[in-house]
Amino acid sequence: MSGSWGHPLPSADFGTCGPLFGPACRYTKGTMGTRERHIGHATARSAPVADPRGGRLFAMPRFLVGITHQVYRHRVFAIAGAITVLFLMLLAVLPALFASDPKLSNAVPAYSEVSEEVVDALVHSSSLPLLVAAIIFSIWGVSVYLRCLDYVLRRRLVAVATICALWMIEVILKYKSFTPFYATVLWYLYYVPMTLIPLLYQLCGLRLAGLEQHRLGRRYCAALWIVAILLIGFVLTNDFHRQVFHFDRASDTWSNDYTYGWGYFAVLVWTAFNFVAFFILVGRSSSFRIQRFSGTAALVLLGGAFFAISYALRVPWAWRLNFSLVYCVLCVVAMEICLDCGVIPSYHDIAGIFDTLPLDLKVLTRDLQEVYATPVSKPMPAGVCEELRAQEHGHAHAFAVASDPDVMYRAFPLLGGSALLAQDVSELNELNRELAHRRMELQRQNELLAADYDLKTHLADQEAETLLVQDVDQALARALEGMYDLLSSLPPLTDEASSHERYRMLQRAKMLVAYCKRKGSLTLAQHGESGFDRDRIQLIANELASDLRTIDVDCASIIAIRRPMHASTVSALYDCVYDFAFFAYTTDHPALMYHLGDHDRCSVELRATLFSNDDEDLSQTPAAQELESALQGRNVAYRLEGEPGQLRMIVLMPRAGE
Repeated sequence: MSGSWGHPLPSADFGTCGPLFGPACRYTKGTMGTRERHIGHATARSAPVADPRGGRLFAMPRFLVGITHQVYRHRVFAIAGAITVLFLMLLAVLPALFASDPKLSNAVPAYSEVSEEVVDALVHSSSLPLLVAAIIFSIWGVSVYLRCLDYVLRRRLVAVATICALWMIEVILKYKSFTPFYATVLWYLYYVPMTLIPLLYQLCGLRLAGLEQHRLGRRYCAALWIVAILLIGFVLTNDFHRQVFHFDRASDTWSNDYTYGWGYFAVLVWTAFNFVAFFILVGRSSSFRIQRFSGTAALVLLGGAFFAISYALRVPWAWRLNFSLVYCVLCVVAMEICLDCGVIPSYHDIAGIFDTLPLDLKVLTRDLQEVYATPVSKPMPAGVCEELRAQEHGHAHAFAVASDPDVMYRAFPLLGGSALLAQDVSELNELNRELAHRRMELQRQNELLAADYDLKTHLADQEAETLLVQDVDQALARALEGMYDLLSSLPPLTDEASSHERYRMLQRAKMLVAYCKRKGSLTLAQHGESGFDRDRIQLIANELASDLRTIDVDCASIIAIRRPMHASTVSALYDCVYDFAFFAYTTDHPALMYHLGDHDRCSVELRATLFSNDDEDLSQTPAAQELESALQGRNVAYRLEGEPGQLRMIVLMPRAGE
């Protein structure tokens, strides 16, 4: 067989082109007709099909890889001929096996007589069709093994073929059995294939639907095997419980005069359940086109169900047929329909798919000789072969060449060669160029926005600095005015009381000097790199506490901020702290506690508590009214709470300048 281009078609390429058809099928489902066989199938979508022995997709037997198609066909026919010879040899030694069995005693004829009887029976009885059927089933098993894509389905289909072939041999042995015991055992063994073949059908359906991958699906498969084993054991032990068949072994006509027990109907229910489940699973996992072919296979098995019911009811036309042969033929025909029509993915006509693919796809040998090519494929430009030779074989890769930059080449490794897919990316390249141009424009806009932001930030900092300087100037002016008033109103040193009052006024002036020093330092401190972080605020608070202790005001502070504060926020903090400290200085034996922490992302919270020996509610004093008037002039939110000998102040101030 040759391709359309005159090259011999190596069988290795038949069995290894699978990795391409997953992506290719998305382009061909509407145009391929019945070639949709293994394309879009649930197995290709959800069930793995890689052979673990070779680590590749759709692996072929090694003795059928790397040869021409003609040699491939010769080897397949050689395998089938070898199977036929083995069956003939088995048939030839059957009389010797009978003669050597001690259980047959002296009733067994001589070897020559048995041989003549067997040969005569084969020619003039129904054994010859059974032998031919066994050979055909074996050849079909080899064919299935070579055609099926999925390695799990391949094994199960081969198992079906093997069971059918062995069943035919068993039927031949049963016809030639010389004792009722042998005939009964072989009769019971009929129900081993009758139990396993439907089970394998349902397992194939589960594989096609992709349900075996899930834990629940694996447990369900294990449960099916357990039920099948129990049914087989139940039938084989019928002589002990007689719940499958009822018959009198002493009767000469026991093989025809028997009735069915409930166990027999359990086997029938098991068979029907598995076949129905198979077609339900196939119907759910296949496209509408493939479902029509699965319906054809279902009609075949429905005919088989009608035959089985007629046989169980002993209808004359069904009773005269060989149940085992008809059962196997119908099962094999139904499975062959599923395989040939795409219900089960296969290699059938895989080369013909190239004629309908709207892709630039080529299959190349290891020396880069073209074997297959789609009708729309174009010649390879310069540089492609060099790129393929430079890449390590066995790994998929994508590349482009300078001679044709608008084409993206994707190479996929195959047994015996590689596949090359060419994709037109001219639109993508044009889009990339537009995106690159747009990106440059956006980068320029971002640079302009960043420069504008820096300018606005600089102007805002300058404005904040100006406002801070104005605030400091006004605060210093008020403080200096207060100091002048205090110094100008100092009482003369006439007695102890005037001396004490003069001392307190000088202490207040000292606090004003400290306040001026702190406020004045803000105009220089705001230019520092670290800003007013927790450690720096804690240092300032400790210095304030030391200043207050020198005027007999006990003070302690806790700083719990996590982020640095702007100088304007610290300025407002100074005002509130010193306002509260000036109020505390008017009380008897004051003790102050400050806590500064983060209220939220945009504000900080100052909590101040004053304890004194005064008996009155400190929030009702005239000094408290002056404190509240001072807080109202600040850009803060506050709350004052008092009780006898105590005053609490809570202040919220924004994190300005951020």
